[in-house]
Amino acid sequence: MRHIRFVFLLSALFIIAGCSTDLEETPNQDTESEADANADSASEPTAGGELTMAIPADITDLDAHGASDRTSGTVKLNVYETLVAPDENMDLQPLLAESYEQLDDHTWELYLEQDVTFHDGETFNAEAVKANFDRVLDPEVASPMASQFNMIEQVEVIDDHVVHIVTEEPFLSLPNNLSHFGGGMISPKAMEDDAAGNHNLDLHPVGTGPFVFDSWEQGNRIEFTKHDDYWGEQAHLDHLTYQIVPEQSTRIAMLDTGEVHIADDIEPVNSSLVESMAHANLLATESMRSNYFGFNVQSEPFDDPTVRQAIAAAIDTDSLVEGLYGDYGSKATAAINEFIFGYNPNAAYPAYNVDEAQALLSETDVDGGFSTTLWVEESDALALQAGEYIQDRLKETLNIDVSLQQLEWGTLLSETAEGQHDMYMLGWSNNLGDPNDALYRQFHSANFGGPGNRMFYENEDVDEMLIEARQESDDARREELYQDVQTILAEDVPRIDYVNPNYLLGVHADVQGFQQFASEHHSFREAYLEENSNGEGY
Repeated sequence: MRHIRFVFLLSALFIIAGCSTDLEETPNQDTESEADANADSASEPTAGGELTMAIPADITDLDAHGASDRTSGTVKLNVYETLVAPDENMDLQPLLAESYEQLDDHTWELYLEQDVTFHDGETFNAEAVKANFDRVLDPEVASPMASQFNMIEQVEVIDDHVVHIVTEEPFLSLPNNLSHFGGGMISPKAMEDDAAGNHNLDLHPVGTGPFVFDSWEQGNRIEFTKHDDYWGEQAHLDHLTYQIVPEQSTRIAMLDTGEVHIADDIEPVNSSLVESMAHANLLATESMRSNYFGFNVQSEPFDDPTVRQAIAAAIDTDSLVEGLYGDYGSKATAAINEFIFGYNPNAAYPAYNVDEAQALLSETDVDGGFSTTLWVEESDALALQAGEYIQDRLKETLNIDVSLQQLEWGTLLSETAEGQHDMYMLGWSNNLGDPNDALYRQFHSANFGGPGNRMFYENEDVDEMLIEARQESDDARREELYQDVQTILAEDVPRIDYVNPNYLLGVHADVQGFQQFASEHHSFREAYLEENSNGEGY
């Protein structure tokens, strides 16, 4: 029990700090938990107003085909729109494509919305769709999003408002992939200008969405204004600001004083601070995310699966999750959870067993222990606390000296993409609700580094099963393949998933129509502020 007390002490120490910024993953509390935080009190939407959301980390870029982290993706979705999109129940609905159907095993037909223009006045049409997929799949562009769409063989323009997307192999999950923010439609002119060096999409996005990009003061704020010529139902808000506030205590204080309307990433230990506010609600949403610590399996001694198994057996993940998350998270057993098709409840990492952990390590070349590093994002206090717990357990149980190193978010992503790490802590939010997103992108050897496989894990059987599952049309066989993949991963232990956390935000009571999804993305499409909100304190 010493170690669980250690975790709770850390929780107390970090009660005023931290965030959780992750990669792309039904409430169980009595707090607000529907996608719309304050729907019950909503009346007729009020037009106008300026809403500010405090987020813990800056975005990486604003190119729809660029960075794949959740924070960047969520912000981009204000400007860019996809052909299809998930609703609050994660069911796919038409967006820029008014309808779609599968014509045969390889061909999908999409009818596009008409009278849609990009923010620069360019027309959205079939040629624009083709240009976007040509760009994201261009090897010279080297888009991190290419793995989402690499099954596409070609996009055929049938007429101005009809396209056929032809896949190299049968791929039933194509509509799910089209809903990923990496499939956001960019103005063809902006793409041409970007390629010619006359425009920088990383800094100046041009899409079709309900908000138009205004400015990005890096490290401080990102601002958007309502798109007055939006093709659909216009946003109610006039102005939207994301303010970068790394310190959780500051985000909570700003929510309390009314400086911001939404405080992102609230730790469970601080949930009561928001719940006690008279003018704010805690929005708790069960997510499709898995937090994990991973190994660079091409780096010694982690290239030996027995070493990884020993480490897994040395970590009491039950105590870790209970101590850090309480009622706002559940123990993870795989890279996907029970909300995702293909989840295998019988696949589990080596169970906590000190004797077994020591016996396993004694079979390796590092019997007696070794020194290594564990990378953690610098403002993620929950990950830091988990890392300190792991550090403590590995030293006591296996005589492994772990040096915790805190890295800035962008640096953590770039350095792990290049394979410069030993161990690292991250999370994966399954944006699509489909196992291909989490399993293929993170564990297929074609996706080393930035696309998702930061473990640099390679297993021929896993590769073959993931490809077969992508092509399989029979749901029973597809489920079997994904479950078999999870069984192998539990044995190989390229990483250890330890928690499926709830996603917690503090939302001011004046905010209506704000939607939070299980993917951990959110939407301001229907959001508005009640008339008594002035954003100047209370």
